[in-house]
Amino acid sequence: MPFRLYKYRTDWEFLCFFGRYSGCSTCRRRKVKCGEERPICTRCLNLNLSCEWGVPVKRGRSTQIRHLQPAPTSTPDQIAWSTSELSDAVALTPDGLLNGLSPISWPGDSPIVEQPQSTSFFPPVAPAPFSTPLYPPLSVNEIACANSLTLTEHDQKYFQYFPSSSIIYYYMKGWNWSSFCYLYQGPAATNKVIMRMFLAMAASDMHRQGLVVRSPGRPTAEDHGRYHYSLAVKEFRQLLETPRRSVSVEELEIIFATMFLMITYEWQFGHSVRHLQLHLHGVRSLLESHPQLFRLKDVNDVFLSPEAESPSSEDAVISKVSFIPEQFLLWTLYIDASCRPMGLTESLYDYIVQSKNPALHPDHLHRCARLWGRCFWGEQYPDQEVLDDIENYRALELLHAGFCFRHRTWKVLVDSTGGTDTTDSLYSEIISTRDKFSDLFITAKFAGAVSARRTLNTIYMAVCTFYAQIILHRRLLCVDSLPAPLHRQATAGIVDIARKQFASDPRLLRRLHWPLLMAIIETDDAGHRVWLRQRLFELRDTHSEYIWANEVADQILAQQDVSQGCYANLAELLLQRLQVQ
Repeated sequence: MPFRLYKYRTDWEFLCFFGRYSGCSTCRRRKVKCGEERPICTRCLNLNLSCEWGVPVKRGRSTQIRHLQPAPTSTPDQIAWSTSELSDAVALTPDGLLNGLSPISWPGDSPIVEQPQSTSFFPPVAPAPFSTPLYPPLSVNEIACANSLTLTEHDQKYFQYFPSSSIIYYYMKGWNWSSFCYLYQGPAATNKVIMRMFLAMAASDMHRQGLVVRSPGRPTAEDHGRYHYSLAVKEFRQLLETPRRSVSVEELEIIFATMFLMITYEWQFGHSVRHLQLHLHGVRSLLESHPQLFRLKDVNDVFLSPEAESPSSEDAVISKVSFIPEQFLLWTLYIDASCRPMGLTESLYDYIVQSKNPALHPDHLHRCARLWGRCFWGEQYPDQEVLDDIENYRALELLHAGFCFRHRTWKVLVDSTGGTDTTDSLYSEIISTRDKFSDLFITAKFAGAVSARRTLNTIYMAVCTFYAQIILHRRLLCVDSLPAPLHRQATAGIVDIARKQFASDPRLLRRLHWPLLMAIIETDDAGHRVWLRQRLFELRDTHSEYIWANEVADQILAQQDVSQGCYANLAELLLQRLQVQ
């Protein structure tokens, strides 16, 4: 039987396409049906025409005549396909020749060279190798990888940028010892789906960060990202449907890592929460069909020294305990909790809790994630990274509690059947948790803005997120009550931390968009509201969830302005938005 994970094949096919039919500008100008293959449709390829996308096509008569242009001649520096690579691409899909072309023929994006104050990603000269590489540079125009992909000049820039992308900055773990680095240096070289996901995320992030400019009539870096993402989805589905006798745990780990990257892409750059929901469905299907991926692992196995055996012995491999799936599943649950108010109709978090599987419980996943580096790398893991893990442990534990409370608060609001949690019981737990981590709240209040270590930034994010949860509890479950001293303290704490983080590095506010939203709708200080609103607006174009946060802030403030200062009903507004979707 084929190895299948997803029950909704038509939904997966839907993910491969974006928006309504439009076709390329060349076919629309010629008034013929376009096959919509990107970057070059079949008709333009057969007629050797320049296949243009995004160029407006005016209807009716026009005095100007836009002549069709022949396709540009490819140079050896543009396309370097080998015969074996081409045959592999054609064998993958019926239109493999078209879909396999890497976007080196898309000269749409050019490096920004007129902003010396920006990062040194591109040197202020022609598009050549990096003056200060973000990662070991790729020295040739085309790189043939073991995964059968060819990294073109554009792809190389995207791949080199990924270690400095916003998703790496968000999690703030040292790159060399992060799980992303493990995938980047290992599986990406042999797994083309993972490689495509890195390229898709990096290209989309560069576009949203304004690191590339668009040439008129040519695809953008975001188009390049969608190109790689759509092919990654198709190739991933083909991989899952390939018949096989059995699947090893190591293969399941790579499959799950791929799913996490797709979830992260939709969370950051997606245009529909439905696409995110489909990937979460896939995770649930994987958990149901392959429970062996998540099991209670004996951490004592780490004490079995691999060096005591032959390097090729199986014991040496088994003794390396991997918690990569646990870490990725934990981060997936955080995304699930954050996006429930955005329109997720089903909760992966609820399924995991209701499964009664102790290996899947969020608290167990959190403990495994905290041990990941030390257990996986063993003696290679530097002492400074061990100390960094220990320093950040309590703050990450508080952050974990904040995400769990957010999910449970939303569940109390929308769960008509009633559960174990109530408004009062949640409030009591929130107060108890605040008292348990009182040292972190005191540190956040009196610490300065700048620190040489990431620990202070982790504390600020955890405390700020928990403050936002305190406000969320009142605004969703106690809509008729006025703010208590605890809520005013939470609002003031968010404002104070946000100002410190902004003074240290404005990018740190990307980790605080949810607290910013809560403080904006809660504060009664007009000056604070204007400042917070401006900071949240500046984040608008960098993340899909931040766009949603800005829309909610605008709607709540508009209602509160009409009601002359009375608090708007956040619960009612969010539920109405869900019904509209």
